[in-house]
Amino acid sequence: MTSPEWAYWYAANIIKGRWSEAEAVIKTDPKWAYWYARYIIKGRWLEGEVTIKTDPKWAYWYARYVIKSRWPEAEAVITTDSYFLNEYQKM
Repeated sequence: MTSPEWAYWYAANIIKGRWSEAEAVIKTDPKWAYWYARYIIKGRWLEGEVTIKTDPKWAYWYARYVIKSRWPEAEAVITTDSYFLNEYQKM
């Protein structure tokens, strides 16, 4: 198993829940780590945060919809994208 997208899809559609064996692969991609945290775990996923906070888009979405608050650990990355910085500042 090497695809974060397919690992997420399998967890969401076949297992319909957490798939611990695939989490190492899912957390390698900020997009799929975000989706996994939001829709599978339905809360913070500390292991995935390391990757999520490397991308301004997914860090913003994670702060807004998973943490539901500011995320100081990711602010340095969010500030690199003017659109997501603007949205983040509205939170």
